[in-house]
Amino acid sequence: MFIIQLEFWILFAATCLLLELVSAGFYLMSVGIGSASAAVANYIGFDPTTQLIVFVIVTIICLIASRPLAHHLTAGGPDVKVAAERLIGEEGIVTEPIDPENAGMIKISGEEWRAISNVDIGVREKVIVEEVKGVKLKVIKK
Repeated sequence: MFIIQLEFWILFAATCLLLELVSAGFYLMSVGIGSASAAVANYIGFDPTTQLIVFVIVTIICLIASRPLAHHLTAGGPDVKVAAERLIGEEGIVTEPIDPENAGMIKISGEEWRAISNVDIGVREKVIVEEVKGVKLKVIKK
């Protein structure tokens, strides 16, 4: 018969919960909670087989229960497309000339963006963002 020390379960639970802080996927949190439950079973005096069963069952329950929460918390995360689209209608200043064949650069709220236009636009001219095309902003003269 093998023996699982209480310290093992506590260290394993603490490690999983600390690693969860950097991974944020809720998987390690579930394993950490399962380990903490197994530590409680060990402390109460249950045999190692029962501790492993408690660990597995609690981990599975936590995984199943945390999936909707994880999906809800990550569903509203930032979207690159939405972040660029917030610039539509904003005013910027040209920092590198723009012409119909070559993209230039504009500055909006302290950020540099690659920009395109159907007309020539010189440096220091004001522009308005008309739309987002991939990673470039389509602009018009103000």
